[in-house]
Amino acid sequence: MMPFIASLSEISLLILLLVGSIAFSLMCFFLTQKYCTWLSLRDGGIFGTIFANTMPTLVGFIFAFVTVAAWQNHNALRDSVSKEAHTLFDLYQILGAYPSETKKIGQDEIISYTKSVINQEWPTLGKSEFDVDAFKKLDRINSIFLNHKPTNLDGFAIHNEGLRLFSTYRDLRRNRIENANSYIEKPMWGALILSALFLILFSAFFKTRNIRIHAVMMALVGGSLGVMFFLLALLDNPFWGPSAIQSTPFQKTLESIAIIQKQ
Repeated sequence: MMPFIASLSEISLLILLLVGSIAFSLMCFFLTQKYCTWLSLRDGGIFGTIFANTMPTLVGFIFAFVTVAAWQNHNALRDSVSKEAHTLFDLYQILGAYPSETKKIGQDEIISYTKSVINQEWPTLGKSEFDVDAFKKLDRINSIFLNHKPTNLDGFAIHNEGLRLFSTYRDLRRNRIENANSYIEKPMWGALILSALFLILFSAFFKTRNIRIHAVMMALVGGSLGVMFFLLALLDNPFWGPSAIQSTPFQKTLESIAIIQKQ
């Protein structure tokens, strides 16, 4: 089921969730109206009005809070990926100030590592898998910096900056790897689904004079919930699905390196 959803486009996923949630909402409505008439809510007074407004408001707040939190996490991780790629490019550039042998080996390793991130590591991020090959290549870059011994004050300053950049890069990479999973935990998904179910049943229990209008309102409730689940499905896992964060910043890093090499 998960690979099928991941293969859908954004519009296809939206249509699927809208159709499913509206169909489920109408099914609950007609079953409730037919078999649970003794539970119908007929209170038209002020108490009924307040009670009718409370449930949608509570569910709306829950969905709004979780959706905004997932959206902020998604955007923060996208920015972190961009910073990671830029830091990798800065590492490539600072190696240009190292001795020729260290420079050549280090820059070649960075190019190889970047290609590994794009072609091997990125497809596994949405599955929360760890790419050993990319990690080994990163460790070789680390060894290059650690084994280098500067011989003058300028060399010490450049080397310290290189070590700082590499430490920053490792932190950014660790952040990407550790957050390459579902932001919304399973208990929260369960709470959201139950809240949506309660809201649908709550709306279906009301008794109106015009059942067609009631059915339209139930469809709108289902459609609204479908849109909320669509947003959560897009934002839940930053590296999975039709709105997944792509490796574009790393590809642009390779393009920038290629421009420098031609100079």
